[in-house]
Parts: sequence; C-alpha cells; structure tokens
Amino acid sequence: MKMTRAMFGLGLVLSLAASATGAAAEKFTALHEVLRHFEVAFVDKANLHALATGALRGLVRSVPGAEVRLEAEPKFATVTIAGKSETLLADTMHDFKALEEALVRAATLAVGAGKANKRAVEHGMLREMVAACGDPWSVFLEQDIYNRLLEDGSVVIGDVGLLFENVPGGLRVLDAVVGGPAYQDGVRAGMKVDKVAGRDAATLNELEALALCRGKPGDKVELVIGGKARTLTIAEPPKQNIRVDVLPGGVARIHLLDFRADTGKHLAAVLPKIAEKGGALKGLVLDLRGNPGGLVTEGTAVVGLFINGGTVVTVKKKKQMGAEVEAVRKPGPWKDLPLMLLVDHRSASVSEIVALALHDHERAKIVGEKTLGKGTVQVVMELADGSALKLSTGRYYSPKDTPLYQGIEPDVEVAWDGRGEDLPLKKALALLKK
Repeated sequence: MKMTRAMFGLGLVLSLAASATGAAAEKFTALHEVLRHFEVAFVDKANLHALATGALRGLVRSVPGAEVRLEAEPKFATVTIAGKSETLLADTMHDFKALEEALVRAATLAVGAGKANKRAVEHGMLREMVAACGDPWSVFLEQDIYNRLLEDGSVVIGDVGLLFENVPGGLRVLDAVVGGPAYQDGVRAGMKVDKVAGRDAATLNELEALALCRGKPGDKVELVIGGKARTLTIAEPPKQNIRVDVLPGGVARIHLLDFRADTGKHLAAVLPKIAEKGGALKGLVLDLRGNPGGLVTEGTAVVGLFINGGTVVTVKKKKQMGAEVEAVRKPGPWKDLPLMLLVDHRSASVSEIVALALHDHERAKIVGEKTLGKGTVQVVMELADGSALKLSTGRYYSPKDTPLYQGIEPDVEVAWDGRGEDLPLKKALALLKK
C-alpha cells in the first residue's frame, strides 16, 4: 500500500477541524474530529450506540481499574474509576453532539483519576470506537503507524511480502507473496499470526500489521506466525508489476501484481511487443490473482484498453455528497481481443473494479475463486494530533450497478492452492480456445 499526504482529502479534513468549537473540542480534539467525520462522511448511517459501546470498551482497556456497567434506560452506562462515577444517559446515543459530550465526561473522569494520560485514554477510546463502527475497512491509526504508511519518494520502502486480515481474536495471513521473504520462510495464506514486531496480534488491525512489516530494505522484523518465531528481512518492492508469459498458439498470460502509477501506460506498451515477439496476439489471460488493488485511475486505464468506451465504475457516497463516475471516452486498441480473467480470494479493490467492468462490458469471463469484496472507498484523514482515521466514504458499483463489497463470484469456479498444475490458468486457456 502506498500513501501520500496528497491523497487524504485535506480540504475536507481542514474544514471539519476548523468547525471544532467549545471546550469539549479543545480538550479532546481527536475525539471531536473522528465523530465529525463519522457524521459527515461515513458511507453508512453511523450506529451511535455501537460507537459509544466501543469507546467505553477502549476506555476500560486503556485505564487500569476502570469499570463500565451497562444500565437499563433511561441510563446507558456508568463509568467508575478510583471510586468516582460518571453516568451516560441513553438519549445521548441519538445525537452526535450529545454523544461527544458524554464521552468527554467519561474521558475527563479517566484522565482526572491519574491512571493514564490524556493521549492514551483518547486514543484507546478512538481505536475501539472505530473498530465497533461495523465497517471492517475503517480504522484508527496511531501517529507512528500512520507515518510508516506514508511515502514521499525520498527513500525506498520495502516489506516482507505479507498481507493480513482480521479474524476473531487476532490476525491471519491473507497472502504471502511468492518469492518474498515471508514466503521463502515457509509462511502461507491462512496461517495464524500471534505477534508482529513484538506486538500481540490481537491488539492490531490489518493495516497496523502491514505498517509494522515495512521499512528500509535490509532491516529485520520479528514475527510469530503459525506457532513459529520468525526473523524476516525487509526486501525492496518489485520494480515491475507486470509479468508476461507468452504461450503457444498466439496466447499470452499477463499477471498484474497491483495497480500502481503508470500501470495502464506500461500495459499499453507491453501488448504490442507481445504481438511483435510471438506473432499475432489471438487471446489474453489477464491474471489478477493476489492483486490487492491500487489506483482507480490505473484500473480505469487498463479497462479502457479492452472496451469500446463507457462506464468503468461508479462511486456512491452519502446523498449530500453525490456520486462519481470513472469512464472511458473512446474505444480501446484491444477491444476485440479474446480475453479471460483470473481472480481469487486475494483479488481486492481495484482488481475487483477491473474484473467486473470487463465482465459487464461482455469482454471477458471470470475464472477462479470469489474475490475479497473490498468494494469501499477509503479516505485517510490526518487528525490534529498527528494520528489518522481511515474511513470508508463510498462504495464501488459496476457498470451494471452491481455492488463490489459483496465480492465477485466467478463464471467458472476453479480453486487452486498454489501447488502443482495451475488449474485456473488451464481452464482459462481452454475457454479462450473456444
């Protein structure tokens, strides 16, 4: 994952931060900002009861000796720390301003008890509050984690070739990139993760785990995966994200590892070279397995090579924020080339946009496994204290108005564990011949 500060919708962030007024906003600014973002920009209607419950859970975890007792209406909960109590009423769960005031009272009680400092209390509450929002892709990021995810191009940032996913009780490996440090050490998808860089996996979300595995090439990362302690060396990221296999019969397989900058331009340059090298290109298998996504503009550029123009994806946000459409204005140079798509459970985000767009334009059948279903738009919003909120602000819909967040079912389901003959590729090639 690559992040730059330019990606973060700073106009929205600044306008929200500037609206902070009153003692509550001044004292617990990050809490105010996060609640305001949920009110204005969150893709779903926020469940204030869930946010409040999460925040109080975070307070208990952050403050030694803190107790929270849920109450019957008209009360909601009573917070007790060092013999002092604060009661939150049920009617505060229906209004953002009232909820903020109630949570500030609870946080003030915690800080005043001297059991934890303000930042620890506030961030503990925010972490669990965001985790309880009902959207698995929205997360709160501590400043050190957020900074690890930023790239300004001045230094090379590598990783150990791992992607994670949250599961009840912790993390597991979503993907171990073939040939990467983790894969070479025997790590495989599905393995349970116990520790990342000395931190208990049960306390981390997938983005935090990813950040802790990034750094300068040559640096070491300590992990416990699959019940085994491992020391992995951070490697440089692959310089190329397009891998080409020219196959017999005028067919090629192109594996796109991600959708980084200039992917569309580079793919447009590669295709004619394949034809020059192996004669007329009669068919193509576009392999999106293990592709976690990237830039929507690059996905649009890739789709544009193969369709006769038209919509690629629509982003639907809250009603007051409208919808955005990514489209291709002119026919692509390869609009008549026979095409098949390969996907698996790791294909996510922009990979899903590309697959369903080509499918909806009746340009390709999809072979493989159901995709991940990461069909939401995330915006990373930097907060005033240097931490950040990664918030889902929209959902992706295909040209035929199919939502992507449920995952894409393949036309032809073929499972493969990565060992032995590549059965999905074999099936895609057979379909191409027809």
